[in-house]
Amino acid sequence: MNATSTQAAKAATNPEDLSAQIETLRADLMKLAATVRGDVTEGLEAASKQIGQTGRDARATATGAVLEHPLAAIGIAAGLGLLLGLVARRG
Repeated sequence: MNATSTQAAKAATNPEDLSAQIETLRADLMKLAATVRGDVTEGLEAASKQIGQTGRDARATATGAVLEHPLAAIGIAAGLGLLLGLVARRG
């Protein structure tokens, strides 16, 4: 049993074996990095599409609200303009 562990220790310290193991690990890490990069890219693309769709929906909703209630939209815009003017004057 002791001889087996000694042989395993010698095999692990063999520079050629260590080099081969390092190269194998390096190749595995490159594959892992490529996989993660692909997953992140897909996730970002999906998020970008979702954000774009949300923006288009919000614009359509705002446009519809203004078209349905033009006087209220003018009143809200005037009120916000007045508030922003007062804040800018104090600042």
